[in-house]
Amino acid sequence: MFTKLLTLAVLLIPVVTAAADDRPLTLEEAVERALGESPQIVASSAMLDAAGAKAPAAGRLPDPEFVAAVDNLPINTDDRFSFSRDFMTMRRVGLMQTFPNGAKRELQRTYAGQEVIVAQAELRKTRFEAARSAAEAWIDAAVADESLARLRELQPDVALQASAARGALSSARATTTDALAAQTVAARLDDRILALEQDAEMRRAELARWVGDAATRHLAAIPTDLEVGHSPQSLVAGVPQHAPLAPLVARIAAAQTEVDLARADKRPDWSAELSYQKRGSDFSDMVSLEFRVGLPFFAKNRQNPIIAEKLATVRAEEAERDAEIRMHTAEVSATLAEWRHGRTRLDHYSAELLPLARDRAHAAVASYGAGRADLRSTIDALTDEINTELEFIALKGSVARAWTFLHFLHDSGAAP
Repeated sequence: MFTKLLTLAVLLIPVVTAAADDRPLTLEEAVERALGESPQIVASSAMLDAAGAKAPAAGRLPDPEFVAAVDNLPINTDDRFSFSRDFMTMRRVGLMQTFPNGAKRELQRTYAGQEVIVAQAELRKTRFEAARSAAEAWIDAAVADESLARLRELQPDVALQASAARGALSSARATTTDALAAQTVAARLDDRILALEQDAEMRRAELARWVGDAATRHLAAIPTDLEVGHSPQSLVAGVPQHAPLAPLVARIAAAQTEVDLARADKRPDWSAELSYQKRGSDFSDMVSLEFRVGLPFFAKNRQNPIIAEKLATVRAEEAERDAEIRMHTAEVSATLAEWRHGRTRLDHYSAELLPLARDRAHAAVASYGAGRADLRSTIDALTDEINTELEFIALKGSVARAWTFLHFLHDSGAAP
């Protein structure tokens, strides 16, 4: 019995796999796959691990140093090169420890923590960029597929009209110019379909960069009714906290700490050395304890230029942040307008423009068939229907792109 069940399970595996592959690839799944497989995120995560691994070493005392020396070795008397005959000759061993000033060590620990925060901000930005890029690749592919499908649906109507125009020419109901015009519309539609087939294949290749083999699956419908989840006011007010600006803000805090570290170099470090001196057998051995203190007397030409350089770096980082905030605020406001008005336009297309274009084309074709309209008006109506359909699909793509940008600003890396 068990063997039969196992055989049945093995036979069902390809069926289950095929059924899974037949599922439409949604925008949500594309983003999830991108976040799970993106090499950029793996690299950014590794940099965060590196910063976290290095942090515990910050602010520690330097390693102690082992000292081995020979002091006062004679070189030009009867005692030359003797380690034991001259009372001043000593073989010395010891340990030396350097003690950087406490403020510097505390700032080193602070800076290491800020490097971790910078790495976290970089990972957040990378996840945002990967999620947005994968979503845009999916939307581009979906727009190309939907446009191609709609033009293929319209292709028989246009071909039928071109055939009718040729028939009208033979019965003297249409001129040669009209017949050629109808044939040109059909040829141009064929070319647009070929161009869209090329574009769809290229878009699939870009999508495969983010989702792998799943890019070959049928794509779900373009989502245009998703809500952002944040008010426009909060999106604009929270610009400095958005994922694209997070590394800039984090780096400013780190740069300010670097200024404090440069200033801490004006405070002296000190060191201590404990050594044991071995002399000849006729003389006593000795122990020495030595302290050394740095004297930063020349700050004008040493520490001060470095402090000035660090301060200038902070000013540059702050100016770059302010410029990015202005640019990003404008981008958020423009995208909000695109998303909000785009959805209104989609409703207008669905309720007015698309039905009008379709009804006009059908009426024109019927009137031409009944001999109550000329070919030119019929061609114009068909062309307008084609363009209106493509404009509607392109607008759906624009609304979806605007939504993904606004959604991932706060929920960077989260699935839609």
